This record gives sequence, structure tokens and C-alpha cells, in this order.
Amino acid sequence: MSMSTTLTKLVPAIKVQGVSKTYGATRALQDVSVSILPGQVHGLIGRNGAGKSTLLRIITGLEHPDVGAVQFFGEDAPPASDPKAWQHRVACVYQRPSVFGNLTIAENLFAGRLPQNGGRVSWRQMRDEADRILGEWNIQLDPRSLLSDAPIEERQMLTIAKALSAGTRIVLLDEPTVQLEGAAIRRLFDKVRELQDAGVTFVFVSHFLREVNEICDSATVLRDGQVLWSRLGDEIRSDDLVESLLAGQEQRRHRVEETAEPTSEVALEVASITDKAGAFTDVSFKIAPGELLAIGGVGGSGKYSVGEAIAGLRRLDSGQVRVTGAAVKAGNVKASQRAGVGFVPADRHRDGYVPQLSVAENMTMGVMDQLAPAGLLSLRRQTSMAESLIKDVALVPPDPRLAVSGLSGGNQQKVVLARALARHPRVLVLISPTAGVDIAAKDAIYALILRALDDGVAVVLISDDIEELLVSKRVLIMREGQIGAELTDPTEEDIVRAIEGME
Repeated sequence: MSMSTTLTKLVPAIKVQGVSKTYGATRALQDVSVSILPGQVHGLIGRNGAGKSTLLRIITGLEHPDVGAVQFFGEDAPPASDPKAWQHRVACVYQRPSVFGNLTIAENLFAGRLPQNGGRVSWRQMRDEADRILGEWNIQLDPRSLLSDAPIEERQMLTIAKALSAGTRIVLLDEPTVQLEGAAIRRLFDKVRELQDAGVTFVFVSHFLREVNEICDSATVLRDGQVLWSRLGDEIRSDDLVESLLAGQEQRRHRVEETAEPTSEVALEVASITDKAGAFTDVSFKIAPGELLAIGGVGGSGKYSVGEAIAGLRRLDSGQVRVTGAAVKAGNVKASQRAGVGFVPADRHRDGYVPQLSVAENMTMGVMDQLAPAGLLSLRRQTSMAESLIKDVALVPPDPRLAVSGLSGGNQQKVVLARALARHPRVLVLISPTAGVDIAAKDAIYALILRALDDGVAVVLISDDIEELLVSKRVLIMREGQIGAELTDPTEEDIVRAIEGME
């Protein structure tokens, strides 16, 4: 190996030097320096508010530091006025990839760089190139199909494929496993390792410490906008990460206090259920009316799949879901709804609402059997029901005619909750109900959960956010498709250690 090759390998793919960033009185980053070598998978770890998102935005050119500098492969980052130069150097894949659902897969892969032939777009060349890229990535999709029809894992893979096909050699993965389950996570990690061997550099943002240990060969911990430490390889240990994340932090808890009297009555019984697709095995628990149960675990633990099974979205190989003692037909959404199960999905943008439809239409789409029993919809009854739901969830603005696409994220989530509440459920399954909403909206959503509990609804809250799990006095932790721990009145450290298998 030549000296020049050795020197090139020593030049960091990303070098963040002395970066600080403030927003008004809030200091998001203070004198942050991080160096990441080519071909590394570098973990970026920290609690909510530690500065991870701000640092990612600076590395991708969406924000610019007050002081400090960013370099890629020894060269200064492009100027703010040249976004294409930034896109050529670095790409970011978010939990919810930035894609165009109304375009085809081929059009998404080549958005902004459509192949031309004689001044015209060459659609055949685009489809042929898309076929080649999909084949290389073993993505079994038709390039002519709409991206909105593709599952979340395929959309993430396509985002990475698009970036690399455009020449990017640095990819930031921002909580990429949050909405994925076991097989999809393993596939993602296999592809990351394959690309790492080809010299691609990754920054892996996660709060799942087991995943950091599995995939990362270096890591940086941020706390309160500062670098706590950066380490390599064997120096990254789970117990150190837990201590780093928890030490010196005031525990933040938004405990929902249940007011229902203890009872032997069972609103929901999950009896030894095993998923047909293998996402979970022999899961059992019971919940009383007016009780809140939280379920957590790393990506691939099966927690989301259990919630989907209760809602009738998954077929079971064995076991039963029972609502107030009556068995519910597995894999049948309508049967679950009729039994009294309300459901809020993990991805409200994809599965929670139809953006082009009005607030009234979205809130009532699950109760059309009530509004149109003879097949004729009563618009007056629909508007009346929507206005009542709008009042219940304190929607802003309180207009049933507005398209949901025009609402804030918090109010969009209120619409999804209102739809779940419209049937007056006995059981309410919530997956990450406060993800991506501001503090005020989060408080409002917790108030809605409390009201449901007061009304005797059994609530299952499934989340990867530890602060969200802390709203419940009773928390189940899933690992590899099974319940690994049950915690009563846990602390944040109790939950972190249980998720990591360190009880």
C-alpha cells in the first residue's frame, strides 16, 4: 500500500471542529468536535435535546454553525448557497424518509437528475437504470409502481440507494430502525456492513444501545449540546452508554395517573399469541378497564407487531385476543373495530389519515356504518359528529372542512386519535402517539389518554421513547419477539437496563 493511500485513509470523511449553535437563549451545541474516518459506522448517541438533530442538520448543510467548521475528506464544506454540492457529499435517511409518494419508484430514484436524450427525458433509460439499482439492492419492487405502496424499509433502502447512485459516500441514518422489525433491521444492517466494506461512511443515530454495539465501530455521546466522549471499537460498552446517558440528568416524567378503582374485570386479554410471520411468539398479558399498559423494546423486538395484531392487522399462528372475554377474529380489522378496539398507527402520515380529505372525512371514516347505514351518507350527521370530536380533542383550528394536510403535526395526530375514539372503544392501542409533536401537543395528547382512562378504556401504549413509556406505572419490555421483563412503577434507568437486558 502506498504512502498516499495510507494518508488518504487517515483523512476524516467527516470532521466537525469547534461547532457551536444557539437558537435565541437556547444553546443547542457548544464547542462540538467529532472526527469520523472513511468506512466507519459512527454511532451518535444522546437523549432527546442532547443536540443530535442540530448536529445532523449542520453536517447536511440545513443549518450553519455560529462558530466552527465542517470538512468532508479534508475539504471545507460547500457554501450555504450551493445545496447540490452538499447533496453530492452527504445524504440523510430519516425515520420517515423524504420521498415523493405520488411518484413512481424510478422517478424517486432520479428526482432532480432525470436522464436526458436530445433535451428530452429518457423514460426508458430511467426505468432501465432503476431496474439495475433495484437489482443491486435486492429490492423486489416494480420501478413503475408508486412509492406510496412500498413499505417503510424499502423506502429507506431506496433513499440510501439514490444517494449512493448520485455519488454520495457519506450517509447519515437518523433513528433508522424505529419503525422496522427484526428481519428488516437485519437486512438494513447487512447492507450497511456491505457498503462499509466498499468504503461508505455512516453516522448511525440511535437510542437503542444494543444496536449501537452491534453495528458501530466508533461512537460519540452528546449531552446538553456537548461531547461527553468519543470512543472506538471495544471501548464502546453498554454499561458505559447507560451511565453516560443517565448520569447527571433530571428524570423527566409525564405520569398519567389512573383513577379507575382496581378490578378483577378484564378489558383486554392477549392469550399466548404467536405471529404468523414470526414477529413475536407466545405473548400474553391482561389489562383492566381504565388501566394503562406501556410496551417498549428495541427495534425488532416485536412490540409494534403485537399492537398491530390486537388491531387486527396481523394474522396469528396461535393464541387469541379477547376483548371483554370475547375472542376476536385474528387478522380482521373490521372484527377488531366491532369488538371495540381503537388504533393509532406508528406512521400517521402513511397510515393514519388521508391528507387531501377534510378533517370531518378523516375523523369519521371509521364509522361509516353508523353515518350511512343504508348506503347513503348523511353529511349533516357527519359534520355534527366531527364537530363533537373536534371539541373533544381541542383541534386547532376547529374547522371540519379543512384538509388535514394543512394542519400542524400535533393537530394531525389529534385527528388520528379522534378517528380512533369515534367508535367509543373499549380498548385503545396507541403506537408512538406523541412522536414528532411539540410539547403543547404532547400535553394535549396525554390529556386525551387520561380522559379515555377515566371513561374506563383500557389503553395499550407502545413506544421506543423512554420518556413516553414512563407515563405508565406498568411497563412490559419485549426482546426478540417475547416479553423479557415486566416493570412496576419503573425509573428511566430501570427501563433502559431492561431494554438492554441488563436487569
